[in-house]
Amino acid sequence: MLKFRFVVFLVAGLSLISSCASRKNKLEKMRLECSERLSRAVQTYNSRKYTLALTRFEDVRTQCGGSPMMDTVQFYLGMANLKAGKYIEARSEFQRLVQDYPGSSFFEESKFRIGYSVFKQSNPVSRDQKETKEAIRLLDNFLELYPRSPFADSALYYRTAAYEKLAEKDFNNARFYEKINEPEAAVVYYRAFIEKFSDSKFTDQARLNLISLLIKLNRLAEADETYRELLDKGKNKKIKEEAKQMFAKAKK
Repeated sequence: MLKFRFVVFLVAGLSLISSCASRKNKLEKMRLECSERLSRAVQTYNSRKYTLALTRFEDVRTQCGGSPMMDTVQFYLGMANLKAGKYIEARSEFQRLVQDYPGSSFFEESKFRIGYSVFKQSNPVSRDQKETKEAIRLLDNFLELYPRSPFADSALYYRTAAYEKLAEKDFNNARFYEKINEPEAAVVYYRAFIEKFSDSKFTDQARLNLISLLIKLNRLAEADETYRELLDKGKNKKIKEEAKQMFAKAKK
């Protein structure tokens, strides 16, 4: 009886060992298959076949859930969407990585790419700029958290581009009233623009246009004040020289 029990336990033990070995082999095989799938997807991405790359990365995500390389899959899904011009989808993928994989080596870049995706999603200057404002908020947040990041210079570049996009829209609004011969309204818009976007690349031109309008309206004291501001704060030498000639002519 004891011998029979020993044999039963021995068989059960060997079965358990065999089962564990089989399971380990299956996991190893799955790991290798997932690694190969990911490698093919990355090669497709590097070949700039972004639509096909998206399909392959999605396949890896579906087939290899729980794999330790899922943050890599998630990152490349974001990048492939970016390259394919699918900016809303790219933002979602980067946000998912930041939420689900806070320890990922792609975490910091993904934080930057969220703001960048929103900037790329933003409308042309003539249309609503909600996304442009959101991009500024996100990029400002990134720069505050990671001022020495390798992506800080890029974040600052696109933050500046977003700021200038908003500035251009307001500058065009002021210029519109000037074009339709509404000088008083144009003066108001130019003043508001200069106050709001004091360091924009459009600010010197806005001051010059404002000087011209004030001279035409015979408001020379105000024109002189704006002229002095342009000489003091302006950066564009050509515009400053043009202002000097304009003001000298007005005083004659």
